[in-house]
Amino acid sequence: MKGFFRNERINELKNNRTPIKIPETAKIVLHLIAEESSTIDKNYNIEIISRNPKYLKPIKYIGMEMSHTFDGFLTYTTDLSGGARSYAHLYRRGIIEAVEGSLLKPIVEKKEIPSIDFEKEIITAIPGYVEVFKRINVKPPFSMYLSLVGVEGCLMKLNKEILGAIPTPIQENVIKLEEIYIEDYAETEDIPRLIQTWFDDIWNACGMFKSFNYDENGNWGYGLNSSE
Repeated sequence: MKGFFRNERINELKNNRTPIKIPETAKIVLHLIAEESSTIDKNYNIEIISRNPKYLKPIKYIGMEMSHTFDGFLTYTTDLSGGARSYAHLYRRGIIEAVEGSLLKPIVEKKEIPSIDFEKEIITAIPGYVEVFKRINVKPPFSMYLSLVGVEGCLMKLNKEILGAIPTPIQENVIKLEEIYIEDYAETEDIPRLIQTWFDDIWNACGMFKSFNYDENGNWGYGLNSSE
């Protein structure tokens, strides 16, 4: 059921079906899905979040607007033109969908993944979403999924030259990373280490064998790409 929801939403996002209009560009898609979300008529009380949404910040948060929806509660960040570019949608049934539509936006027709900011924004967003689950009393287990939509031809933009690291364009239009299954909230205390496999797989898709933002001990921010 959890995987079905994710796949269904990815198909809808490929057709730009979102709760609020965002740019029709490549998208970062993050899902947190409670095990109980598949229970018939399961609804969590999300009022505590709608009254104080500080933990439901969109990816690449720079201020936010908010709105109730048929399915739950939505926060979103706008660009200078006033249009939404990123949102986080909390479903009453125990699901969070966060979609970001500007980080992978082409620059002068060049499709690039900003190697440091891309990982940093995801790492920064997840703890807030975990806290939302705690506050609405979601009991583990739950699953986390990361997907990239519309990324065919994207290149990983390195922060610095790395010997032997030659980025190649992504061949797939949609990348769906493996489920990370959380059985206890204690497992989320070190998010960078928890989700390293996601980033390694994305760098694999870009022609390199691992994320160079991690050092040999799995510490994020100390790798060859992030060092001065």
